Amino acid sequence: MRKILIFIFLAIFISSCNYNSSVVFKVPHDYEFASDSATNVTNYKIAPFDKISIRVLINNGSRLLDLSAGISNVEVSGTYGGTGGVTGSIMDELKVDSEGGVRLPLVGYVGVGGLTIDQAEKLIEDRYSKYYVDPFVVVKVVNRRVVIFSGNGGAAEVVTLINEKTTLIEALAMSGGIDNKGKSKSVRLVRKAGSDYKIYHVDLSKPEGISSGQMIVEANDIIYIDSVKGITRNISADVSTVVGLIVSVLFIFDLVNKNF
Repeated sequence: MRKILIFIFLAIFISSCNYNSSVVFKVPHDYEFASDSATNVTNYKIAPFDKISIRVLINNGSRLLDLSAGISNVEVSGTYGGTGGVTGSIMDELKVDSEGGVRLPLVGYVGVGGLTIDQAEKLIEDRYSKYYVDPFVVVKVVNRRVVIFSGNGGAAEVVTLINEKTTLIEALAMSGGIDNKGKSKSVRLVRKAGSDYKIYHVDLSKPEGISSGQMIVEANDIIYIDSVKGITRNISADVSTVVGLIVSVLFIFDLVNKNF
């Protein structure tokens, strides 16, 4: 009997050692998180393979320009140059090529890689100003994304940022919020800074953390929520299974003793 109980408890102990095996982005207890403010918004720069939408208006934005009019090689419901769909002056999901450029009706190839949204709009306006009076251009990156680990071990979700300025709290809400296995007091935001990365720590468990939760997330940020310690969480969740196993073993052991 004693050997059986020892075996059961050893099995529980060994299995508990793997409870945190899916946890990622572990940092030591004395890790120094980034202390500079992450609330300062840096202007996103268009990169190769981004997908952008472009809207061109004339007369300083008073009239939508139909770029398909009088251009024989542009189909209103088709594609232009194989880079995306064109409907009038609204060009949706134009793919920036590996050299950082897109091909636009009438003006041809335009290099937008490495430019901010404002700079790209100004450049395209300059190109179309040769043909139209006071062109007004609106550029939007439509595939800006962040990766969110909601606190359930290594489970993650890729969230597309719809608005130009999306806060940390909004991004978490878009992914379904913090998992019931996550720790709201231990939210980390990983952001690329040059050739290195900065990690910010946010505590959303208290009202004081609301201001930090208003930081603007940027494309390619990683939001990671610490999980509740695996052993405590899983043992409490599986306690009924463990108790059932012990009861079954004791019942079988008692039955065997009675028969022999």
